[in-house]
Amino acid sequence: DLILGRSPARVVLVVGGPGSGKGALCERLAAECGAVHLSCGAMLREEAESGTPLGREVAGIMERGELVSSATVTALMRRRMRAYPGRRILLDGFPRSLENARDFVELCGPPELALHLDCDDTVLLERILDRGERSAEEARRAEEDGLGAPPAAVRADDNVRTAISRLRTYHRHHGPTMQWLREMKVPVVELDCSGSKEDVWGHLSAVGRLMRPAVRVPRGALEAGVQLQQQQQRQQQVQEQQEKSQGADKGDMEWVA
Repeated sequence: DLILGRSPARVVLVVGGPGSGKGALCERLAAECGAVHLSCGAMLREEAESGTPLGREVAGIMERGELVSSATVTALMRRRMRAYPGRRILLDGFPRSLENARDFVELCGPPELALHLDCDDTVLLERILDRGERSAEEARRAEEDGLGAPPAAVRADDNVRTAISRLRTYHRHHGPTMQWLREMKVPVVELDCSGSKEDVWGHLSAVGRLMRPAVRVPRGALEAGVQLQQQQQRQQQVQEQQEKSQGADKGDMEWVA
């Protein structure tokens, strides 16, 4: 909190391409640090499955690998955030565009930090297709066992055509978004996500400050720290004055001699 608590939004952005491991990293950060994990993709998929007019519109956009309008995404995300007042929030996969970023800052204030997961598109594409195959296999087994496949078991966007479209959309919007965040003085931590989940976690561990649960320092302790610092500064000033005085006396004696 001493490092990150000054930002009004109390939000950490977790950004990266599809298949970069944003969700897995957020889940572990939430478990280790007590933060709240809000996934933009999961939120939109839930909306798409709701069957409402907005949900049907969102479903069509996602199947084409395109971006849902910034006004819709920002409004949905803000509604979710209101359920966790005073909590630090990890926004998984948000912002997805420069317009998202601007709308968010206007509504909620600047975020505290951005974690940027980056690797080659080949790795991302392989992960997306592998995830789709595993999800389909799990759904098939559940159906054979008579359990039925859960609604979100197979993601409609985990296929070659949609994956390539998603990557193109990501690159079209990602560069300008990250550049704008840097211009807004949002600290950006670069993480190489080409390795395993443990590799990414180890990289983030080196940053250090996110690895501890937020602890509020008592006001009395802060005041005592300030007083101690002031006392040390006064002692140093007295010592410097004494050294100057001794040097001046020595010079006078040499002149008289």
